[in-house]
Amino acid sequence: MTLETIEQIVALLKEYPVSEIALEQEGQRLLVRRPLLPPAAPPPALAVEAAPVAPSEPLVEETVPAEAPAEPALLTATMVGLFHHATPPVSYGTQVALGQAVGSIESIKVMNDVPATEAGRVVDVFVEEGAPVEYGQALFRLAPE
Repeated sequence: MTLETIEQIVALLKEYPVSEIALEQEGQRLLVRRPLLPPAAPPPALAVEAAPVAPSEPLVEETVPAEAPAEPALLTATMVGLFHHATPPVSYGTQVALGQAVGSIESIKVMNDVPATEAGRVVDVFVEEGAPVEYGQALFRLAPE
């Protein structure tokens, strides 16, 4: 395996949304990996100052059950292959029902439906028509209904 071959493989990895390329040639193996999604930044720390409590005042705590807002859910690829959007395509703002086909993944010339694992509104589309995808790769982000 020549340096030129390795450079071509690295260039392909930069050009396409693929996280891993493996190549075996003449008894030599090459595996090149990179993360597809940037690592999540930690939330900023908040500075909280405590107000002084007078000794004569009883300290009373009120507990109010607060509903935490539901987090957006990621719909991910269920296998490796080429992603094809559903007809009509699921795009930003589209309401998706639980189990609705949002697209399909072509693997070994077989089309496999990708069902929505949760219901919600599409807030991010991560893949284009015909793009290669890997198992677990993010396809869509859904905001809860």
